[in-house]
Amino acid sequence: MTEAAGLYVHIPFCSAICPYCDFAVARGGEVDRERFVAALDREIEERGSSADEGGSPAGGPVFESARFDTVYFGGGTPSALSVEQLGAIRRRLVGAFAIDPEAEWTIEVNPEDGSAESLAGWRELGFDRISLGLQALDDRALRFLGRRHDAAQARASVERAREAGFRSVSIDLIYSLPGFDGGWWLRTLDEAAALGPDHISCYELTIHDGTPFGRRRDAGRLRETGEDERAANFVATHRRLAELGYKGYEVSNFARRESDRSRHNRKYWRHQPYLGLGPSSHSFAGRSRWWNVAPWRDWSAAVAGGDSPVAGREELADDQLLLEAVMMGLRQRSGIDCAALKSRFGIDPAAGARGQIEAWEKAGWLRARGRRLVPTLEGMARADRLAREWRLP
Repeated sequence: MTEAAGLYVHIPFCSAICPYCDFAVARGGEVDRERFVAALDREIEERGSSADEGGSPAGGPVFESARFDTVYFGGGTPSALSVEQLGAIRRRLVGAFAIDPEAEWTIEVNPEDGSAESLAGWRELGFDRISLGLQALDDRALRFLGRRHDAAQARASVERAREAGFRSVSIDLIYSLPGFDGGWWLRTLDEAAALGPDHISCYELTIHDGTPFGRRRDAGRLRETGEDERAANFVATHRRLAELGYKGYEVSNFARRESDRSRHNRKYWRHQPYLGLGPSSHSFAGRSRWWNVAPWRDWSAAVAGGDSPVAGREELADDQLLLEAVMMGLRQRSGIDCAALKSRFGIDPAAGARGQIEAWEKAGWLRARGRRLVPTLEGMARADRLAREWRLP
């Protein structure tokens, strides 16, 4: 493996489960957290030793001699663990894997967990990038989303993270909330930018089956925002944040400077290798993808019993990889590098989609820039649709 890889650690615990969430999360007490840390310690040891021995209990390709230049603690809520527990995990990772001394270390945090003491502790552990799950900046929206913090805590957490000395402070926000109009959302963006984060992620509210929001929708008690309104909100988001100094580089992500862009997330979008640890985590290398069991107790039992925690795996053919690369290109402002993909796969990704591309150019959704096809804002708003309709040669 010649490319630097990314390392993802999934911490499944949350103090409360948000009504829109369909991630692999769970509520857990101190005993559960200790059991989780012990299981993660064993998985790290097994994954690390497998690379040294030339084997892989994951059943995927070996990350033999891999160098990792990004480490991302996500969830769930990594801040649900104590600083001491996070420190133990970090030490185990550094001992088991070849992690670049200049690696980007990211931790996801809920605002109510971000005390000055905790922030200082995370910073001392070596986390240099923090992602704060604000989601909204007024109390009414936060209550609707089932969040435990209030607007004052959200604002204070950004200020305290900056004071703690994190190199990059990122915040998450959610838009297209039923009952909240476009004016509310633009005010939220203005207030968010005024806090001075380095990076902003804006996610459209998606109502998933089986969640509390999904059940409310099915019962007719929650109206899902329409497609036209969502598209308008998307375009308005990119335009307003650009005015405020945050350039959108992906469908949901905005940064003040190129150095503030998430190095770890870009590995997912660019087919670069990454190794996932913990329940529900995914891994990818070459043309192989595999993923762990989602329920944390099942994952923990497998690891503790010496069994593989892998729930499934797939080997991707060239046409699948190429179509994924097209799909991810449509989600990024840099677009699709047709020459690079032809060199990689021996196939021009645009050759079979000439008719669609011409139609999308006329509609103002796509622009040709030499051998690169770049989506406009209107095109990025329809990225999933364009990917579904794309035809390979």
